[in-house]
Amino acid sequence: MLENSILWRRDYRPDELDPEYIKPEAETGKMYFNGFDKCGRPVWIMRPRLQNSKDGERQIKHIVYSLERGIRLMPDLVENLAIIVDFKDSSASHNPSVSTCKKFLDILGNHYPERLGIAFVVKSPWFFFATFKIISPFMDPVTKNKIKFVYDGKEEKENKNTSNEWVHMEDYIEPDQLECDFGGRYNFTYELEPYWSALLEKTGNPYKIIQY
Repeated sequence: MLENSILWRRDYRPDELDPEYIKPEAETGKMYFNGFDKCGRPVWIMRPRLQNSKDGERQIKHIVYSLERGIRLMPDLVENLAIIVDFKDSSASHNPSVSTCKKFLDILGNHYPERLGIAFVVKSPWFFFATFKIISPFMDPVTKNKIKFVYDGKEEKENKNTSNEWVHMEDYIEPDQLECDFGGRYNFTYELEPYWSALLEKTGNPYKIIQY
């Protein structure tokens, strides 16, 4: 796996992705970092309803770019991320394609092993469960078990759709680190320019390019 990842990085050059090329994908706030969980992991928030692009290649590069930046946001001794996928107000048209999901899982599992610490799925709709059922066979069992569904008052009905654990997010993220939308006390409004500038400042612009 290590050899394949080195070859992939030589070819894909994730540490050379141009922020200006990626930036249009970030305009709506469909994917960004905000806060840390109780284990010190950067919280990576995804909102499919804010999808603003049909460019599948750039979407994947946005994910890779975010992974690279997220790694650089990790405090000392922290080696993985917490992800929140918020499906509030999403429709089937916003749902990532099975192909995109499989590419994401391939990159995450093969080239960023163990970078996923935990993932929370919020307000999961029926169409997500359909996609999840399709992609589950392609997932590493350890990775699959890291995906948690967040209680939202419909858990008795939704529990029938998955064997994954149902949790309360506040058990994993302190209220002052958790956005109000998720039951926390962190009042946050995403704005592209302040966020993008802060991200580049904290993670480097450009950051060190690794030689292989």
